[in-house]
Amino acid sequence: MKSDEILITQIWSGDISVFNKLFHSIYIQLYIHCRKYINDPETAKDLLQNIFLRFWEKREDIDIHTSLNAYLHKSVKNECLNHLRTIKTFYIAEKEQAGLNEKFVDETTPDSELAVQEIEQIIENVIEQLPGQCKSIFKLSRINGLKNKEIADRLDISVRTVETQIYRALKILKIQLKDYLAS
Repeated sequence: MKSDEILITQIWSGDISVFNKLFHSIYIQLYIHCRKYINDPETAKDLLQNIFLRFWEKREDIDIHTSLNAYLHKSVKNECLNHLRTIKTFYIAEKEQAGLNEKFVDETTPDSELAVQEIEQIIENVIEQLPGQCKSIFKLSRINGLKNKEIADRLDISVRTVETQIYRALKILKIQLKDYLAS
C-alpha cells in the first residue's frame, strides 16, 4: 500500500515515466480482466486506452481508497459494463426507430452469455459448498420455491431455523459474488 501511495503521488505530480511504467506493468493483467466482459480484442484495447487516458487526465482529482491495482480493476469492470449498456441502449433505440416497439429487448452477446454462465457456475459451486442443512434449506427455498413454513414442516425444524439458514446462505453467496455485484 505504501508503494501505491508513492506511485500515486508521483503520477499525481505529472511524472509520465512512472505512469508509463505502471501502464506497462499492469496492462496485460487488465486486458485479461477486460476480456472477461468484452469479446472483441480491439474494443477491449480501446476501452483500456480510455481508462488509462482518463486516469492520466484526471490524476489530480482521483481519490483512491483501495490499492491501485484494485482501483484499476474496478475501473476496467465499470468501463466494460458501461460499454455493454451503451451498446444495448443503442440497439434498443435502433429497434424503436425502426418501429419495432417491443416491450422487452433481449440482446444476448457472447460476452453477456459468457458472463451469465460464469456467474451461474459460481453460484452453483457456492451452493454445493454450503453446509448440509444450509444447502438443503436454500435449495428448497430458492430452487424449489417452497415457503419457509413449508420447508420447516418438511424438515421438522422451526421457521426461525429456516430463516437463519437462508440468511446464512445468502450472506455466503454475497461474499463469493462481491466482484460481480453492482456497487
